[in-house]
Amino acid sequence: MGRRENPIAPCGKALRALARWLRDRRATARLSYTELAQRTTALALPDGGSAGCSADTLARAVSGQGVPRLRTVIAYAAACGADRAEAERLWKRARYEATLPARQAEQPAPHITYVRDFAELRSALLDLYRKDGSRPYEELERASAGVLAHSTVARVINGSAARPAREFVMAFAQACGVRGGLALEAWGQAWDRAEERRLGRRPPAPRRKAPAGARYMDRQRNPDGQEVWVVNGRFNNDETLLQLKQQWETGGSTLSRRELDTARNVARRRHAARALVWMEGRREQATAIHRELVEARLLMS
Repeated sequence: MGRRENPIAPCGKALRALARWLRDRRATARLSYTELAQRTTALALPDGGSAGCSADTLARAVSGQGVPRLRTVIAYAAACGADRAEAERLWKRARYEATLPARQAEQPAPHITYVRDFAELRSALLDLYRKDGSRPYEELERASAGVLAHSTVARVINGSAARPAREFVMAFAQACGVRGGLALEAWGQAWDRAEERRLGRRPPAPRRKAPAGARYMDRQRNPDGQEVWVVNGRFNNDETLLQLKQQWETGGSTLSRRELDTARNVARRRHAARALVWMEGRREQATAIHRELVEARLLMS
């Protein structure tokens, strides 16, 4: 292992965590810095480049005297047999911590779901870029397969580009680590809101369907004191129940997850006084709820 390592220099919490984590991985692997450097020469990075680092470079990376390059961190971790993803995560936190002085002089970036205009969108993009480690613009261009021209990235980050394209925003978010699904859709929706604001239009309010009507099963007592379920309204006869049951038995009924859960809750909670069994405009779904109630023996025979 060689001589004892110098203490980590005074630094931020995230950089200290990175340096401590890397040092612990080297101690676990029981490697000297010379042996570590020899191992890095045989490693290849994801971009195809060589991961070779000198012993002095590796020692400086964990000194706490500055955030090392990502290539050095990945090479250090890989040579120790450690998790590269965890090394990169700790490196990004240390890089983001290093931007604190610049961020203190700026307005806090809004969460992407609260972005209203292109000024706030640019602020959110800048914050995302910093959280991803403020990587070189050329690296983002490679990560996006050429969709993000490094010159355009520079203009957006520096604030000289007033309105990035929607395609740019989506590709930028992906290149900075935003995965697909709702997280990525939020960036596209933020661009849509900013564009509506620029054009002087309000985003259309989501339409809500007014309930056209509903039918319920009400639990009542017959003259003999026996509890029975009775369908209110025009579904108050056994013939209708029989028809719905026959429709269900022939198949073809569909039901939303919420309505299925409602029916199952009624089946479990015998004290329930009312169960939704039909909504106007979705008649074909009533049979599935009846199936749940029949199986629970809540319908009268």
